[in-house]
Amino acid sequence: MLAPMRQAWAKAATPIPDPQRIEVPGYPDAFYYRPRVRGMRPVIMYLHGRGGNPMEECRKWAKVATQFGWVVCPQGPVDKGGGARAWDNNAILGGQIADATVKALRAKYKRRVQLHGNVLIGFSEGAFVAMQVAIHDTSTWSRWLILAANDQYWWGDAPQLLDDNRKKVRIYLFTGETDAVVENTKRVGDMLKAHKMRYKMKIATGMGHEVPTDRMVTNYRRPLSWLLATK
Repeated sequence: MLAPMRQAWAKAATPIPDPQRIEVPGYPDAFYYRPRVRGMRPVIMYLHGRGGNPMEECRKWAKVATQFGWVVCPQGPVDKGGGARAWDNNAILGGQIADATVKALRAKYKRRVQLHGNVLIGFSEGAFVAMQVAIHDTSTWSRWLILAANDQYWWGDAPQLLDDNRKKVRIYLFTGETDAVVENTKRVGDMLKAHKMRYKMKIATGMGHEVPTDRMVTNYRRPLSWLLATK
């Protein structure tokens, strides 16, 4: 059933509509796309990088991930102008925004929205937030796709939390080979291996800090399929 959907969304000419907006009480509105499949589906939440435009980046992720579930893109608390936002390196606030966004979506769509076993994606500054949020809430976020991961984003009780959640979590690390943090990403991989976590890591040949829009489906569909696999 997924193959025809992948083909349809993979066509470069396929227009992607604007995302819908949902009010998140106490925080900026979030952007989202509904799943292209029925029934209860997981939340696939994308945390943008510093200065990223969550509305436009949500549009990009819709092409990759609506075959799997709800594509949801909250906005960082700092308005940089022109649609750009930032998280101000505030992972605690980022976690509150992520939690409130899931609750708002669940309140609107009820049991169509999965509350546990969801996917948290973080890029750059969003990776900092995602690595902090996910490791402290593995019930909601047991599937992590970390883009440009950095071992300096974990400290304190992180090793113990990895041990405690070894059997609950799947992690996919993806970083371009010329990204400035590529060695940091490799050290994250070493840490995950040492703690016997279920993880995969891809260092993408010929890529830097960001994956070009026209290569997102090719590069991210397989990681999401692996993260959401039942076995």
